[in-house]
Amino acid sequence: MFIKSLKVENFKGFKSDSNFLEFNIPNGIVGSGLNIFIGENNCGKSTVLEAIDFLRNGTKKDISSLKHKNSNGDQLNHASVEVEFTGKIETVIDAFSQPNKKSVFKNKIYTCSKENTYLKLKRTTEDLKAIFLWDDATQIFENVSGLDGPLKKLFETNFIWADTNPNDEAAFGASTICGVLLSEIVKSHKETKEYKAFSKKFHDVFNSNESELRQKLFVIEEKIKTIFQTQFGSASISFEFEELKIESFFKNSSIMIDDGIKVPMSEKGNGMQRSVALALLQVYAEVIAFDEEQGISKPFYLFIDEPEICLHPKGQQKLFETLLEISKHRQVFVTTHSPYFLSSPCLKNIGLYIFKKSDHKNSIEAAKLNYLFPWSPTWGELNFRAYDLPTVDLHNELYGYLQDKSEKYNENNFEAWLLEKHISQNKTWIKEMNGVVKPSYSVTLMTFIRNHIHHPENSTMKSNNYTSEELLLSINQMIGLIEQLK
Repeated sequence: MFIKSLKVENFKGFKSDSNFLEFNIPNGIVGSGLNIFIGENNCGKSTVLEAIDFLRNGTKKDISSLKHKNSNGDQLNHASVEVEFTGKIETVIDAFSQPNKKSVFKNKIYTCSKENTYLKLKRTTEDLKAIFLWDDATQIFENVSGLDGPLKKLFETNFIWADTNPNDEAAFGASTICGVLLSEIVKSHKETKEYKAFSKKFHDVFNSNESELRQKLFVIEEKIKTIFQTQFGSASISFEFEELKIESFFKNSSIMIDDGIKVPMSEKGNGMQRSVALALLQVYAEVIAFDEEQGISKPFYLFIDEPEICLHPKGQQKLFETLLEISKHRQVFVTTHSPYFLSSPCLKNIGLYIFKKSDHKNSIEAAKLNYLFPWSPTWGELNFRAYDLPTVDLHNELYGYLQDKSEKYNENNFEAWLLEKHISQNKTWIKEMNGVVKPSYSVTLMTFIRNHIHHPENSTMKSNNYTSEELLLSINQMIGLIEQLK
């Protein structure tokens, strides 16, 4: 079962306009289940992760922090989040839903084709405990009571936020990655001969009347009993020791890292700590999600907010390669500004989404809707669309693509073709050949910049370089030509 789509309305920076995302779903190909959100700060990337968290887990925050604010500060409408699942939904419900809710979920499964089944859910800030299920027959959402808890049993989510303290996730608390991971492992261990022998030994030492410890405690009990009876009346006093819960043994545990010197994880740098937390999350996904008894994996979705934080370039590359591999079979959602996540030949397999902000409203667009090249997406192209950042990489790609489209590979022939397209020759270029300066001649801005990029050895033209504004103009002109040729 996978997350097919998300729709948010009036949720934080997203207004009631069409804020709809259709996600990539893993199909066994490297990167197929990886969904990457890119864009400037404060344009809604992390909000999408919060929205999915809100649907599954609700919120303990004040709802005013989730509802969209108009430019005047008004919050006129409640926030809502819709998530549509697809895949082996009925199989998941049979394996993981509590028995009395199985039919409730199953009755709302619908089909749009013979091959695919869907289940759509919604949660709003109007009633935080209510889970709405989509009824495809009536085309409305129905408020079905008692689903807030059962919904959580159907799938697992885990989030590493940009401000997550890696030490928190590596701690051994009841709700941390490490704590849950070890708790799951010890569940099955309670039935082993080893643990049963340990349990018997515990009671022999602490509770058996014949034990040396018990004899010492008996002396103390008798003294307390005597004083108590003298002062308060007849009563019996004794110490009894319940067997410690196995999870308690991990509370005083810590993760040690030995990279030459063995020290607690907390004493390592932030980069090392974050790397360990991400590694824990990957193991968690494999161990927790698989039900040996049922022979099926519980759906597990991994959300990482800016994973590049505190990681050096090689670390970012290695993490990206790991996520590519994981996403062959699992869905992974990542927000990032890292160029190392946007310069891979596997980008064509990945779901890329560009976030923008305008007039206090966030908007989302799937990058694939406006690719420029047959080999898209490229790092230069994504930087331009997501950050309005013109780069020489994109200029080179556009110039070469237009030469290929026009079949004019010689500079003079290509310039003539550009003139036919009403691009003016408003710049001057001076060639150098074997150190000899040649006569100047007129060129288009595109060729002027291209020659600067390709001929940094030309000392004559160093004092007459292009500006960032001219680079932007040239890129926009070439994009305009590509649009004309479509």
